Amino acid sequence: MTGVLEAAPATAPIPPAPEAAASPPRLRIPDLAALGAVAGLLGLLPLGVVVKSLLIGAFALLGPGAAVLTWVRVPRAARLAAIPTVSLALVTLTTITAMWSYRWNVTGILVLGALAVLGSSGYWYASRAAWPDVRRWPARAGAGLRTVATGAGWTVPTALCLVALAIWAAAMPSLPGAEANFYGLVLSGSGVLLIPATVLATVAFLWAVFTRRFGAAVLAVATTIVVLRGTTWAGTEVPLYDWTYKHIGVVRYIQEFGHITPPGTDIYTQWPAVFVTSAWFCDLTGLDPMTLAHLFALLIHVLIAVIVYSGARLIGQPPITALMAIFIAEIANWVGQDYFAPQAWTIMLAFGFLVLMLASRGAPQAGVLAIIPFAAIVPSHQLTPFWLVGAVVLLAIFRYARPRWAIAAMIAIVGCYLLLNLQAVAPYGIFSGGNPVANAASNMPMSGVPAKSHTSMVCRGLSAGVMLAAAASAAWGLRRKHRHVLSCSIIAFCSLGLLVAQGYGGEAIFRVYLYGLLGCALLIAPAMIALLDRWRAGPLGKLTSGAAAGGLLAASLAGLYSFYALWPIVVETRAQVTTISRLVDEAEPGSRFMMMAASGMPFRGTAHYAAMTLANPYWDDPLELEYGARQDLFPNDEQLGYLNWRASQLDYPSYVLFTPQSDRRMEYYGTFAPDADDRFAAVLDADAHWQKIYDDDGTVAFRFDPEQN
Repeated sequence: MTGVLEAAPATAPIPPAPEAAASPPRLRIPDLAALGAVAGLLGLLPLGVVVKSLLIGAFALLGPGAAVLTWVRVPRAARLAAIPTVSLALVTLTTITAMWSYRWNVTGILVLGALAVLGSSGYWYASRAAWPDVRRWPARAGAGLRTVATGAGWTVPTALCLVALAIWAAAMPSLPGAEANFYGLVLSGSGVLLIPATVLATVAFLWAVFTRRFGAAVLAVATTIVVLRGTTWAGTEVPLYDWTYKHIGVVRYIQEFGHITPPGTDIYTQWPAVFVTSAWFCDLTGLDPMTLAHLFALLIHVLIAVIVYSGARLIGQPPITALMAIFIAEIANWVGQDYFAPQAWTIMLAFGFLVLMLASRGAPQAGVLAIIPFAAIVPSHQLTPFWLVGAVVLLAIFRYARPRWAIAAMIAIVGCYLLLNLQAVAPYGIFSGGNPVANAASNMPMSGVPAKSHTSMVCRGLSAGVMLAAAASAAWGLRRKHRHVLSCSIIAFCSLGLLVAQGYGGEAIFRVYLYGLLGCALLIAPAMIALLDRWRAGPLGKLTSGAAAGGLLAASLAGLYSFYALWPIVVETRAQVTTISRLVDEAEPGSRFMMMAASGMPFRGTAHYAAMTLANPYWDDPLELEYGARQDLFPNDEQLGYLNWRASQLDYPSYVLFTPQSDRRMEYYGTFAPDADDRFAAVLDADAHWQKIYDDDGTVAFRFDPEQN
C-alpha cells in the first residue's frame, strides 16, 4: 500500500481492512480481553505496589475495550487506538458513575469489571467453540519480535539511538533546578546534553526513514519520547509545575474521604471524572498519587503515539509514514499540557475518539462506539468536548463521520451536562467576546527579561511553522487527490473556531494548537516522506531532501527548547513539597498563605486544601494578583502597613513564603521591581510580628500569629 490513494467520491465508504484468511491461531481480541481481566484480578493479590500497578493498569488499558471490540467490529487499523481509548473511557465512566451513585467500592468496581470482561470472552469462546490455543501464543509473539529485531538489526540508526540514550542518562543525575538560567534547561549545566541526544535521535529516525528500517524507526521514535518527555520524570525528584499539585490534592481528598470535594471548593467538583479514576487506581494499587503524577506525562505520550500511529494507518498511510506522524506530533508538542491534569487525559481520549470518527465513514458502528470516549470526556474537562462537537459536526457535513444520530447524541450529552453545571461555569465566563485576536492573546503579556522574548519567538515560530506546514501539506495532498486531506484538515484547523468564543484565561491559543496536533501530524507526515524521498532525484532532489531533513531537525530542537524553557520556574524539590504540605496540614481553615508570585511552594497538594478553600477561597492567592498595576511600587510603607493590619484582623495565622522559583518567575516576567523580594523578606525578618519558621536553601517561610500580638 502506498501513501497516495486515488480520489473517491465524498460518499464512498472506507472499506474495512480485510481479515487474514485461514491464519494460524493467534492472540485474538477476546483473548486480549481475557488476559486483561485475569491481570486485573491478579492485581488484588499482595504483590507489591509496582506489580499491582502494572497488572491493574493492564486491565484498565486493555480489558474493557477489548471486551467491547469482541462484539463491535471496527477496521483493523483502528483497533490499536480503539482498544485503549474505549477501555480507559469505560473505566473512567464506571468509576465516576459509582461515585455519583454512592456505590463507591474500589475493590468491587475492579472485581465486577474484570468478571464482566471475563464473561464476555467466555461467552464468545463458548458460542463459537473457539477456545484459545494458549500454546501458540508464545510462538506467535516470538515471531513478531524476531521480525522487529531483524528489521532493526545493529544498524547505524540503532547505534545512534543507544548513544543518544546514554548521553541522556548521563545528564539526568546532575540536571540544574531553579538555578538554571532564563533560557531554560537545555542551555543550563548538564541540560545541554539533551541537545546532542535530541540531534542523534532525530538523525537516527531520518536514517531509518531513508533506508526504510521500520524497527530502527520505532526505536528512534521511542528514544525521542524518552529524551523529550522522560526528562520530566528521570530528571526530577517530584512532578513539575505548582498547578500539578492542585490535581494531586483533589485525588488525595477523594482517597481520604471517599467522595468528591464539596460544592464551592473549585470547578473540579463539577468535572471530577479523571480525579475519581486516579483515586480508584491509587487506592487499589497503593500507589502514591504524586508518583502517578510524576510518571503521567511519559505514559500519556506513549498512548498518544499509539493512537497517532493507528490514525495514520487508518487513512491509508504505510507504516513508515505513520511513524513519521508520531515523530511530528511528539517534537511539535511544546505546550506543556501533558502533566497530571484532566486536559492531558482528555487529549489522549479525544485523539482516540477522532480516530474512531474517521473510521465511522466506512464502519458506522465505530461512530456509535465513539460515544463512549466522548461521554467520558464530558465530565472530565470543560472545553475539550465542545471542540470535539465542532469537529464531528464538520466531519458529518462533509460526510466523513457517521451515523448522524450518534453525533446528535453527543451534542445532547454535552449540552445537558453544561446546563446541569451552568452555575459553576458562569463565573469563569461562557463567552468572552467574538474577538479572535483578543482571545488569542497570551496570559503573560509582560516584557520581562530578554530570554522571555527569545523563548516566545521560538514557541510562536514552531507553532506557526507547524500550522503553515500542515496547510501546505493539505494543498499538496489535494493536488494529488489524496484521500482524507479534507478530514485531516478539519481536525487540524477546526479548533481555531474556539478563538471566536473563548479566551480561556489567556490559554486558548495553547489549546487551539494542542487540539490541532493530530490533524497537523497526519497532514504533514506523507508530504515529509515525499520530500525526504527526493534524495534519489538528482542534485535538486538532494537539496530538497536535505532541506526537509534540516527542517525536521530544527523543529526537534525548537520543541525541546520550548518545552523546557520555563524549567527554573516550574521545577519543584521534594523538600519544598514536604514542607508546604506539612504547613498546610497543620494550619487551621481560615489561615492565609501568601507568596509574591506562586512558584516552588504548591499549596494545594494535600486533602486539607478543601477545608482551607471553603473557609477562604482566596487563602493562597499570590500578592501579584492583589497588587495588579501597583506591583512596581511593592513593598512601600503603605502596602506593608496594610498587610500587617489585615494579618492582625484574622483569627488565624498568616504565612509569607519565598522560594528561588518565585524569585525567578518575578524576574522572568518582570512583575515586581528587581529587588522587591529581597526588600520584602528583609522587612519581615526585622519585624517582631513576623516569625521565621523555615529557612533552607533559599526557601524561607514567615508566620504572623494574631494571638502573639
